Amino acid sequence: MLFKKKTIDESGKVIKRKGLKIGIAFGGGGARGVGHIGVVKALEELGIKADMVAGTSAGSMVASLYATGYTSSQMIEELKKLRPKDIRDSKVIWKPSNSENIEQVMKNIFGKDLMFSELQIPLTIVAVDIKTGDEADITSGSVAKASSGSCAVPGIFSPVVYEDMHLVDGGLHNTVPADVVRFMGADKVIAVEVNRARGNGTDSLKTLDVLKTSLGIMMQANVSPKLEYADLIIKPNLESYSSSKIGDIDAMVQEGYEMAMSHKDELIALATEKPKRKVNSLWNKLNKARGRK
Repeated sequence: MLFKKKTIDESGKVIKRKGLKIGIAFGGGGARGVGHIGVVKALEELGIKADMVAGTSAGSMVASLYATGYTSSQMIEELKKLRPKDIRDSKVIWKPSNSENIEQVMKNIFGKDLMFSELQIPLTIVAVDIKTGDEADITSGSVAKASSGSCAVPGIFSPVVYEDMHLVDGGLHNTVPADVVRFMGADKVIAVEVNRARGNGTDSLKTLDVLKTSLGIMMQANVSPKLEYADLIIKPNLESYSSSKIGDIDAMVQEGYEMAMSHKDELIALATEKPKRKVNSLWNKLNKARGRK
């Protein structure tokens, strides 16, 4: 695809269309969430900056760091400091690890208990309130605690008490929150799906494997309807990596980067073309779901 010179500056960075608001939806995927960082790296290289972000589960952690102003290099640096025991303190089936571990990791990275009001750009963290069964789109309070709630996979981590809610993994309702980013006011939405293997079956009859696969099948059902609100979907191929154990960080980052750069022309067009609102039926559907007329 050919672009007019005015879309790229002398340094090779994209000249974003004036007034255009870009949002990124970072999806869940456990350890495969490392691939998100590669996408961030590609966007940095192209000079495309998001004006708002939303994240579910592992995606909420990357979205939080992005909204704080962390670069991909800084994210990788922090990630490589982590040890498995920093996150998981239980290997016993039916004895969940304490979600406060995730919260503390985030606080350590931020250097404080960072509030949403202190972020550089708007952030929404998606979780589920297990008391009501409703999706919880969190935009205020403690970023670390909200993220820990979004990551609290039932049976793997304990629920998180947040205000009057009991939060668990947001993927139960909204695994790749492109609709949330659209609702936040983005003209263009980039959705990043790092867990393409979600929904695949298993030959194993082990209790934990059956539980994980069942959750994946259930979560996959909510992915496609939400992706309707995205203008561009980036799906790094991370199926060879575990969702429960962090593998080769550099390789996963590279896969995310390469997949994003394979959409280079589309990303440039997205950031430089005049925004076109999604089809009216989608907007009506979204507004109805969010209680708007």
